[in-house]
Amino acid sequence: MIESSNSNEARIAIVIPVKSRNPKRRVSSLFDGRQRRQLQLAMLEDTLQAVARAKRTKHSYIVSSDSDILKFGGRFGAGSVQEDSDRGVNEAVERAVSELRDYAGWLIMPADLPMIRASDITTVLNLHRIGSPVVIAPSEDYGGTNLLLMTKDRRITLHYDDDSFNKHVREATEKRIPFSVYYSENVAFDIDNARDVHRYFKFGKRNSTMTFLARTLERRQRVAPRL
Repeated sequence: MIESSNSNEARIAIVIPVKSRNPKRRVSSLFDGRQRRQLQLAMLEDTLQAVARAKRTKHSYIVSSDSDILKFGGRFGAGSVQEDSDRGVNEAVERAVSELRDYAGWLIMPADLPMIRASDITTVLNLHRIGSPVVIAPSEDYGGTNLLLMTKDRRITLHYDDDSFNKHVREATEKRIPFSVYYSENVAFDIDNARDVHRYFKFGKRNSTMTFLARTLERRQRVAPRL
């Protein structure tokens, strides 16, 4: 699994957990189930494109119970970790960590960060390379964790969906594990609700997510009944 290399970066696996059922329920006011699935795939594509530009595809893995999602990731060169069913982000990541135990560490990356860039990935890996066994990138409100790098010998407990950023920082501090906090607007912004969808347009990012949103919302306006 691990290529012959002395580089710490080459021994870090990128883990991308992807929900299989009823994705993005909080944008149901804008999109039906089929459209939310399309949005999910568009954001996953943008994530995988960033991974490819960072030259990390060989060490990237999609974690999902949905075989179609895993096949979609395979089209971009990502490996796969099959789950039996959706059991939440923490369980999905733990499954990947167990299966990818030959790696020295793991960079956990959600699939709903449409603004993430290759430079964000390489910066986090560089922070690890220069001495941080743990790197934590927060969400905009500093409640969630949008990127998390941890190593096998200096692991922390996963707290996704439960004030995770603060709990990850607290545990690393209590265990006296050297860690870095990386803040980037590209990483902090995620599409989680209808307000995020509308905010996304102000960034003017040209990618699959923007193409989907612009096309779908424009079509919705055309077919809306006039009073």
